[in-house]
Amino acid sequence: MDTTRTLVRPWPRGRRLPRLCAAALAAAALAGAARRAEATVTISTDVDRTGDRRPDAENPLWISREDCLTDNDLRFTVTLTGFSTSQTLEVWVSESQDCTLYSNRDTGTRCRRIKAVSPLDDTMEIELSAKEIAAALGAEGCEGTRSSTGAVSVTMYFMRLESLDQDGPDHAKWESTKMDLQGPKPPTEVEAHPGDGRLLIDFKQNEDEDVEGYYLYCDGGGQSSPGAGGAGAGGGDDGAGAAGGAGAAGGGSGGGATGAGSSGCQASRLVPGEVPESALRCGKVGKANRGEAMKFDNGEAIANGKPYVVGVSAYDLVGNAGPLSELSCATPVDVDGFFEKYRDAGGQAGGGFCSVGGPIGAGRWVSAPLGVLVAGAALGLWRRGRRLRARSITQESQ
Repeated sequence: MDTTRTLVRPWPRGRRLPRLCAAALAAAALAGAARRAEATVTISTDVDRTGDRRPDAENPLWISREDCLTDNDLRFTVTLTGFSTSQTLEVWVSESQDCTLYSNRDTGTRCRRIKAVSPLDDTMEIELSAKEIAAALGAEGCEGTRSSTGAVSVTMYFMRLESLDQDGPDHAKWESTKMDLQGPKPPTEVEAHPGDGRLLIDFKQNEDEDVEGYYLYCDGGGQSSPGAGGAGAGGGDDGAGAAGGAGAAGGGSGGGATGAGSSGCQASRLVPGEVPESALRCGKVGKANRGEAMKFDNGEAIANGKPYVVGVSAYDLVGNAGPLSELSCATPVDVDGFFEKYRDAGGQAGGGFCSVGGPIGAGRWVSAPLGVLVAGAALGLWRRGRRLRARSITQESQ
């Protein structure tokens, strides 16, 4: 029996050869597609900061000016599967462009590379510099120069690349970070008033949407020009100088304040229109028209008898301080006024609810009706004392 024909088959002829080639190519393509389907880049949602992390309500994964200046960077955990030793993990940043397209990466402006890592591993910890992210979006040196003070969108592409000109590489996108380097515009009509161991600061709020509150700034090394804002009106016996002048003294331990936004206030470290040093921060208030400065962030207290130059800046959701307002001056005073003298004379009213309301003395507060009531009581005690003394003198003379 001739078995040659069953052992050696003839080479395919006619239409069979193209069909076999097509089948082989399809199988190879399917195998490649299967390998690509297995290839994944996954970013863990447990993203952290290298420095202090803000509370969840303050967008802790956004990049603020303080984050940028202090290198409070972002730390990601990335998981890779199906990778090869010839590949590189690169992180590219853009505000709105698709960085998986080589045409956007090739320009050097639409997308910017901020990280390249090789060799690869199953799980990798990737730290991304806040400064480099800011620079990639046009904020060199952490300086925001945009006309809008709102947050800027950031898209980060974690891509596994075989070659630099590869289109559509396996990748993962991160879009939960924004960049916000600029604080809101400042409030206006700032006016500081003296208090006992504190300064009371009034201002007109900025109505911008991104305003969360206001920082108060004090400089004890500043000066107030006597000619600016007019001379302060004399203070009363309680030692409170009148607002509107340059610290006019009262009958007791005097104090006073310049008018709102007075050009007579000068401070080498507080400059209107510039972002102040955080070391000069002496108070903080939410969305209100008045703030109280009692101590600096380092714990140093506002001191009686020391003149201060005061300014206010608005802050946003991530704590960015905006440019400083116009300045005002005031000197805290040690109050020994009506209430103290009244109590020393035996009076029992005052305090408690009477500490609420409009200004009296140098930063002590009382409602107007109750103030009249207490004043009447004090006058009655005084008159009664005079009558008793007069009666005693008459009896002795008899």
